[in-house]
Amino acid sequence: MQTTGSRPLVVALLAALVFLFAGNSNAQTAVDKKTILNQTRDLVSKIPAQHLSSGIQRILQVAQLLNADHSKIDDGGTITVSPKVSAAPNVLSAAFVPLGPIPGPGPGGTNPVSDPRLDFANSMMTSFTQSETSSARCGNTVVAGYNDSGAFARTAGVNYFGPWSFSSASYSSDGGRTFVDIGLMNPGTNPNNFIAGDPVVACTSPTRFYYSSIFASGQDSTGAFFNGVAINSSSDGGQTWSTPVAAVAKDFSHSIDKPWMAADPTNASRLYVTYTDFDFSGVRCSADIRYAIELVSSADAGVTWSSPVTVHEECFFASGFNSVQGSNPVVAQDGTLYVGYEFYPGSVPNNEIHLARSTDHGQTFGAPVKVSNVWPNGNFGLLQGSFRNNEFPQVAVDRSSGSSQGTVYVAWSDGINNIVQDLPILFGAYAYPDVMVAKSVDGGQTFTAPTAVSPQSPTFTGRGRDQFFPGLAVDRRGYVGLCYYDRRQEPVNTAIDRYCSFSQDHGASWQEQRVSHAGWTPAHAADGVINLSYIGDYDALTSDFLLQHSGFFGAFEVQTDGNPDVVTASQD
Repeated sequence: MQTTGSRPLVVALLAALVFLFAGNSNAQTAVDKKTILNQTRDLVSKIPAQHLSSGIQRILQVAQLLNADHSKIDDGGTITVSPKVSAAPNVLSAAFVPLGPIPGPGPGGTNPVSDPRLDFANSMMTSFTQSETSSARCGNTVVAGYNDSGAFARTAGVNYFGPWSFSSASYSSDGGRTFVDIGLMNPGTNPNNFIAGDPVVACTSPTRFYYSSIFASGQDSTGAFFNGVAINSSSDGGQTWSTPVAAVAKDFSHSIDKPWMAADPTNASRLYVTYTDFDFSGVRCSADIRYAIELVSSADAGVTWSSPVTVHEECFFASGFNSVQGSNPVVAQDGTLYVGYEFYPGSVPNNEIHLARSTDHGQTFGAPVKVSNVWPNGNFGLLQGSFRNNEFPQVAVDRSSGSSQGTVYVAWSDGINNIVQDLPILFGAYAYPDVMVAKSVDGGQTFTAPTAVSPQSPTFTGRGRDQFFPGLAVDRRGYVGLCYYDRRQEPVNTAIDRYCSFSQDHGASWQEQRVSHAGWTPAHAADGVINLSYIGDYDALTSDFLLQHSGFFGAFEVQTDGNPDVVTASQD
């Protein structure tokens, strides 16, 4: 079972890293850098990589690359300077081109979303990495957000002590056929700001878009440092963005992770953000550690935000090592708010998919409903090729005008149907995941048994194939779309393609489509900033929020010669 038992160390780790991210030279020179680096190294060595979110792992990688003296500490405590790393900031800052439509086509019959002209190859690295996408469509305007190490280069590489951004976006005014890459998400002017990724995009009109991401560190009006969730807004369809507003800001007895945002179709000014709070303050759980899915809301289009509301919390030791992670909110046509997430019970080998509901705009939540058991994917969260994976659910609700209105769908990847023993037996087992979906027609109170949208073909000749990171949406017709990565094209389960499954009968049957023919093999750490086991934690799917257009839009990653870029393809 994938557990989170080492999370208590994360806050201490972040407390050490805040000195590395403090925003002025005086703060940097006042700190014993060797001591901080040794503390960081010691903490990291105690935390299994699969227990850290990709966002936190990204922060660690950045700290190792852009530490104060660009050095490395060996096991004996000796510091040596790496020329490759020490040269990185000045070299990286050179990668920038004027904004403009991105020429196509992309690899495997796709259309480019991130601009490959912003990447480059040299002796230090293969390229920059763009990955982990979320998109929103309102009318003909589409905005896709994604992690971008090139954005980091264009901020930290230019101004080491200035505000940093690890996120970017691209916008389209023709329904997602062509895009312009903005280069980086605006980190604001406060030198302590660090937008650290995990982007989610929402919209309420063809011009009004919102962008949430991890706020790895910041500084409030009193001078206190915090970590939390940043919200950027755009009033021109994603072309320009405001400085970030902190939707959540907590001190470093908390670690805020995996934020997700949703807009309310009944009120264009109402927004919701959910996230996981790893709480080590002892306030709610005495001397224990608190794991909580929390929610904040805004009734004024993101200008101000409410106090946190608890959706589900666990006191780790008192509960028998229970924990939660990976929330995903969505709002129905009547304003009902649903939040899905993964629950990790400490006493059984399988995890669970849960859904909570609020009928008072997120002020209170009913008891969560168990949607299904779920088996950890791959080898306890690592897929073949040694990159991390998760089973976090995606939730969508039918807002069409037909008889299916109000149907709630939940999708996730589940390894339960094909667990294969590795040889020799001491290596354990590998669970090849299927994309699963369950639905509720009674407002999330009960769910159907989960079904695989594209089960393994009986003619498949390998041991199994991975399906992972499903994106889920429902369009104005009530059609359901599910897009995901799939490795069926190779019996050895290596190359990755993008597939989509569609249902025109509310999930009773599914037709599938291969939307990318790139067949790429994952390569990690191509640019020295992304950690060694990362291709992202999700790639979401969207439909037109305004219900003006049918069909679906989703951006996803394709790697070409080790260069990860964000692309899209026809997904109608």
